[in-house]
Amino acid sequence: MIILRVILAAIVVIALAAAPGAARGAAVALGAAAVDVALGAGVGSAFHVVAPMVIFLAAALTLAATLERAGLGERVATVLAARAGGSSFALYAHVCVVCAALTATVSLDGAVVLMVPVLLALKRRYGAPFSPLFLGTVVVANAFSIAVPQGNPTNLLIIERLGIAPTAFLVHMFVPGLIAAILCAGYVAASERRRLAVRYPPPANSANTALSARERHAAVAFLAAALAAWTAPLFGVAPWWPFSAAVVLALIVTRTRPAAIIPWQIGVQIAATLVVVQALGSPDLGRLGSTLPGLLLVAVTAGAASALLNNLPVAASAVALVSAAPLGYAASVGLAVGSLATQQGSVATLLASELAGADAPSSRVRALAPVAATAVLAATATMWLML
Repeated sequence: MIILRVILAAIVVIALAAAPGAARGAAVALGAAAVDVALGAGVGSAFHVVAPMVIFLAAALTLAATLERAGLGERVATVLAARAGGSSFALYAHVCVVCAALTATVSLDGAVVLMVPVLLALKRRYGAPFSPLFLGTVVVANAFSIAVPQGNPTNLLIIERLGIAPTAFLVHMFVPGLIAAILCAGYVAASERRRLAVRYPPPANSANTALSARERHAAVAFLAAALAAWTAPLFGVAPWWPFSAAVVLALIVTRTRPAAIIPWQIGVQIAATLVVVQALGSPDLGRLGSTLPGLLLVAVTAGAASALLNNLPVAASAVALVSAAPLGYAASVGLAVGSLATQQGSVATLLASELAGADAPSSRVRALAPVAATAVLAATATMWLML
C-alpha cells in the first residue's frame, strides 16, 4: 500500500508542477486524493487547514479586482508619477513601498493583481520604465509576504497546521520579511540602474479631482478590510476572518456588486496534495530543532523545491511535514523568497506575468536566482536570531 501511495504522491507533484493553477492539475490531484481516501486516508485535517486560506484568498482577490474596476489603478498611477517628479529611481521606490503595503493587506496575489495594471498605466501614460517596476513589484510582493500572517496563503496554511498565534508569527517574521524585501528590491534597482536612470515626463498635477462614488466605496472597503486585518491580532483573532467579513460586507452594500473571485482550483490542489502527502506519514523533523543549520536546511530545501517545481505543490507538502513553529517559519521563508529563483517558482509571479502579457520581462525574472538564495539565507538567519 505504501508503494501505491508513493506513486500517487509522485503523480500529484508532477501534475501540479507541470501546470500550476491549471484545471487538469486540480483534476489529477483530486483523483489521487480520492484513491488515497478509498485506501483509508482522512480528509478532515486537510479541510481544516485549507478552508481559511481559500476564504481569505477569495476575499483578497475580489477586493483587488473591485479596486481596479473602480478606476483607482489609473488614479494611483498618476499620483505615483507626480510624487516621483520624473525620477524613475524615486518612482521605483514608491512602487516598492506601495506594493509592500498592499501585500501586507490583500496578500501577495492581491497585490500583483492591483499593481500590474498600475505599472502598465505608468508605462502607457508617462513612458515609465516597465521592466524594473515590474521586477520590483514581483520581488517585493513575494519577499515581503512572509512578514505578516495575511501576506501569503502559505503563512495561513502553516499557522493553521501548527496552531501558531498570528501575533507570534508577526513578531518572528516581520523583520526577516522586511530584510528579504529590501535585499531583493535593492538587487533589482542595481541591476536595472540604466533603465531607472532615464527620466519620464511627470504629470502637471496628481489628480486632485474628487473621488467618484464608485472610487469612494472601493477605497472605504479597502481601508475597512485593512483595519480589520491589522487590529484583529490585538484581540486574539486570526486576521483573515475579520478581513473576509469586511470584504463581504462591502460587496453586500454596493450597488454594482462585482462577482466574487473564488480560487477553487488552488484550494482543490492544495487540499488534495495535503491528503496524499499526509497519507505517506511524516518523517521526524523534530530532531532538527531550532538550530540555525536545521532551519537553513528546511528553508533552502523548500526554496529549491519551489523554484524547480512551483511553490503551490511544494507548500502543501511542506505544511504536512513541518512539526514545530521554527520549522514552519523557515519553510515560509523558502516557499516565498526561494521561489523567486525561477519564473515558474511562484504562483504570484506567474499571475503577474500573465497580467503583463507581452510586456512581462521573463528573461530578467530568471536572473533573480542569486538574490533569492541570498535573501533566503539572510531572512532565515534573522528569524533564528529572533527566536
